Amino acid sequence: MRANPCVVQTSTPKASLPSLYTHETHSTNPPPPVLAPSSTRLFKPIFASAQTQLRSTFGMMLTALPTREKITIAQKRAAQRATGTSQGSTSTSSQAWVVTSTLPSSLRMPAVLAPGKAPDQASEASYVALYTFVIGVIYLTEGGMVSEGKMERVLGRVNAGEYFGGEKMEKVVKRMEREGYVVKVREREGAGGEERVDWVVGPRGKVEVGEKGVAGLVRAVYGSGRAGRDQLEERLVRSLGEGVASGGRRREEEGSSGGEGEGSGGEEEQGRRVSGRGRRRREADEDGEEESEDD
Repeated sequence: MRANPCVVQTSTPKASLPSLYTHETHSTNPPPPVLAPSSTRLFKPIFASAQTQLRSTFGMMLTALPTREKITIAQKRAAQRATGTSQGSTSTSSQAWVVTSTLPSSLRMPAVLAPGKAPDQASEASYVALYTFVIGVIYLTEGGMVSEGKMERVLGRVNAGEYFGGEKMEKVVKRMEREGYVVKVREREGAGGEERVDWVVGPRGKVEVGEKGVAGLVRAVYGSGRAGRDQLEERLVRSLGEGVASGGRRREEEGSSGGEGEGSGGEEEQGRRVSGRGRRRREADEDGEEESEDD
């Protein structure tokens, strides 16, 4: 008898209750609070008990989503003002959690972690593949940011420019934004300047896919031959960091069993890496590369 009725989708999967046919269904009325405002001190023991039950019964755990990165100048100024009013709070996690898997790598396979069946398994598997691909493109781009024009060209090359799975691509992208897999950063240069739109990885994309998920995707596509495997690993480490090295899989399993989510360790480092680089110089380089490809 299967003890886990949850629907899992990625290498560090989320779960949906079986009573919800699709996780897009939302109630118009906000749910009542689990704890009364005067009982917030009970949150920690209740949360710890829930974590224990999830790990022992379902092989899962609650992982806090990181806060969205402050990339534009306006976002950074707003964050500084908010920090000043909150007496210097520097928390890097939000008050939202997702359910991630604590299963070892040997059990993280399609036969065990199959895609969801809402609306059907094939559609959901295609959607998971699409946002994993998009997140991979963003992570593998220098600076962890892709301009909207370049992303549209990349999607067009994989036949996902206008439609995907019978739906308009615009609708699919909005779903990825709504579910937190990607975030579109909009910034206008000057008072009457043109609006610039860039794609970055969203909080759920970092937790459910992350750099290790992107490395796994690259290995699955390009790592079949033994001859160039060492060179591939070197490129992955150079692009994504030491944490994705093939020799570090044991550390990944230990991190899962230790009670911390996959995306909780390197989010600050990734945020500094994104915000610490010159956007204009990077986009100029990207535009130059795109023009040479088109030629």
